[in-house]
Parts: sequence; structure tokens; C-alpha cells
Amino acid sequence: MDDMLGTLRAVLAERSRDLPDDDFRLRSLWSVDYRSQPTDYERFMVYSFVLAQTVRQGCCYADFGTVRIGEASDGLIGKDARLVRGSTREEDIAILDAAFGALPRTPAEVLTIDGPPEEKALARARTVVGETMRLLNRSPGRKVAQIGVMGNLIHHLQREDVDLTASDFDPHLIENGILGVPVYSGDESARLVAESDVALVCGETLASHTLEELVETAAEHDTRLVVFAVTGCHFAQEYCGTFGIDTVMAEPQPQYLFQGPSTLEIYRKDALGRTPRRRL
Repeated sequence: MDDMLGTLRAVLAERSRDLPDDDFRLRSLWSVDYRSQPTDYERFMVYSFVLAQTVRQGCCYADFGTVRIGEASDGLIGKDARLVRGSTREEDIAILDAAFGALPRTPAEVLTIDGPPEEKALARARTVVGETMRLLNRSPGRKVAQIGVMGNLIHHLQREDVDLTASDFDPHLIENGILGVPVYSGDESARLVAESDVALVCGETLASHTLEELVETAAEHDTRLVVFAVTGCHFAQEYCGTFGIDTVMAEPQPQYLFQGPSTLEIYRKDALGRTPRRRL
């Protein structure tokens, strides 16, 4: 599973060669635990995440209470984020994401959302479902798989003419479903992707060791793939250009839960003008 991260590291080394080294200096690390339910459609969220900072912030979500930035990480501060490794996979992804944040990027669209968290939560869900429908309307069928359940995405997908399935590793969701939609175990995610016309996948699948398999499965079965990336948001351009993912909507920090405006960056493979260098 580390192959995707290894490929990203190779891309980073190539693309950053002529950029100032100071842009890649690791300035700060945070670990955050939080509990939230921004809308009635969403599950009650109990998560942790790691933030790493260069000139921008990189992020990786984790199960609640599983990541802590302690003294063992002190030696990373001030080092080149392209070269150091975190003590956990989540810390490692956040640092790599922060390093990618120092690279120039060219999204197809940049949107700003503002208002209280519940309004921003629904606005970003509408946007990513809109990108999903853009791909679905080019497909022969109406099957959508939502991998890594987000209630706001499910809510907006239910308003469309789609045949919807979902998967997650949360035992409560698997037992009870969400908004009337049954939720399969995350172990079934590849099967759901194979059987769908478009799969809408949360970026946290990178941390859970499943994204690479889902990209492979989508390529093998001609499933169009949309990734919604908060974890690894700065990988978005390479997700499309290097790995062949059709569309990525990235949400850099500060994300929607915080006050003030948030930014959404949309990347589309067909707008990059280059053939993917690598299909998994």
C-alpha cells in the first residue's frame, strides 16, 4: 500500500527541484481530537487529525485518540518535509501533504464558501455531488457508490436519480445504515466500486490503506472515480495527473468547521492536458 505514497514522494522530488528549500521547512505539527455534528444529515463525528505546516497546512484524519504529537516528533520541526518521516502513517501523510502544499498547482476551479459550519458543510456536499453527477451523466448507468460515508453527501445524492450504495468501517453505520441507506462493511468497498458507474470516495481511504485498491478496481472496471480530499488535499493534482482519478475536490485548511471562508479546489483529469504517468 505504500506504493502510492512512494510514487508521490518521487513526484515531489522531481517537481520541487528548482523551488526554494525554505518553502519545504516543517514549521509546526498538531494533533487534534474533536467531536461534532455540523448538520442533522451527518453522523456524529468523533475523529482525530494531524496537521503539518510548511507554507501551507497538510492534513490526515485518523480514528479518535489514535494520533498524538509528542516529544518524539520534536526533532522533525525545522527539517525538510520532503525528507523526514512521521512516527505514524497519519503523521507521515500530513507531512507529505504539507510538502506538496509548497508546489504550484492549477485547479480547474476554485470556489469559496462562507457562513456557519452547517451552511458550508452543505455547500461543499452540493459541489462534490455536482461533480459526481457530471461524470454520471456521461456514463451508461445510474449506479453510484459512496465510499467512506458522509451523511451530507448521501443526503444530496438521494435527491438525484441514482442507484446508491455505500460502505464504511464504522460498526454503527454498518448495523444501522444512514438516512435510510444500507451501509456495507468497508471490506466490500472494492466490490461496490466495481459494480458502480461512478464511485465517490473520501480521501481518508489513503490513511486506511484502501485508496490504491479502489483506484485499481475503478481502472479495471471502467468506473469513473471522484475523490473528496481533506486528508491529502494537496495530492489532488497528482491524483488526477499521475494516478488517473477522474475528479478530485480538495479542501485545504482551514476547513469548513472553522469560522470564516473556506476554499474548495476542483481538479479534473480531462482538464490537465496530460496522460496519467501511472495507472495502478
